[in-house]
Amino acid sequence: MRVARMMMLALSVTFVTGCMTARLRQRTISQGSTLPELQYQQVLGNLALFASNPAAIPWHVNLREGTTQITDSASAGALIDLGPPAVTQPQVFGSRTAVAQWGMSPVIDPIELQLLRVAYRRASGIPEMPSPELLEDLSHELKEQFASNADLRNESELFFEIEGRDTKGSRALDSRLITTNDTEFLTEPDNLDRQLSPLAKNVRRKIEKLQRDLARIEPGWFCVGCKRDVPKAACYIGRSGDCYVWVESEGREALTEFTLTVLELSTLIKETQTLVSPGSVKFSPGDRGG
Repeated sequence: MRVARMMMLALSVTFVTGCMTARLRQRTISQGSTLPELQYQQVLGNLALFASNPAAIPWHVNLREGTTQITDSASAGALIDLGPPAVTQPQVFGSRTAVAQWGMSPVIDPIELQLLRVAYRRASGIPEMPSPELLEDLSHELKEQFASNADLRNESELFFEIEGRDTKGSRALDSRLITTNDTEFLTEPDNLDRQLSPLAKNVRRKIEKLQRDLARIEPGWFCVGCKRDVPKAACYIGRSGDCYVWVESEGREALTEFTLTVLELSTLIKETQTLVSPGSVKFSPGDRGG
């Protein structure tokens, strides 16, 4: 009888272990599937905020590391009744703890918040684009974001070697070049007598793409109203106070495109010390060591 009970206990432990693996897999998939919904809800909440207050400051949190954890614990014992007659009653106790969470990093950089503000105002029907001053500030931030990889180093070394062959002195060379060390290298007018450094070209290309993405944002793909105006067929609903916004089936593609743009704007600027390039530790890139 005792042997039979031990076998049953062993089978129970084996079953619980297999069940835990299946449950962990299920919860991991379930948690991962919540990520797009969370991104949509952030965007919809901000759209409702700007529909009620176009002068607002947007909010955004970047979702980072996720954790899915299941912990099972089991214990066994026996209850002994001394009787008479003495009776032994085996007991098994078990518990399961499930944890699912996302790490969050709020966007607090003023430049990123201003760019997000432009995006939401454009979606709300205000034809606004970033000012030259904002883009210039952004360009100096972005120059720290490019990894100092071998290709960029080789291209930069070759560029300065060629440009310096016929130039006497660093002052004369600086007068011929536009680098990220210049105060206004982004808005510097194109001049055949002045060449852009490789890093300056990369930053300009990034800024130009950003401007194109913002210019593509159009209004009219979501509706605004109060709670009683929201139709039952709405695919997505957001709220800020008493103001509601909703997206119907024909606006889902625009919502996805806008959400992807918001995600890109919210991750433009990173802490320099967190950037790494292959084969090296940390870096702070710049033209000619600047």
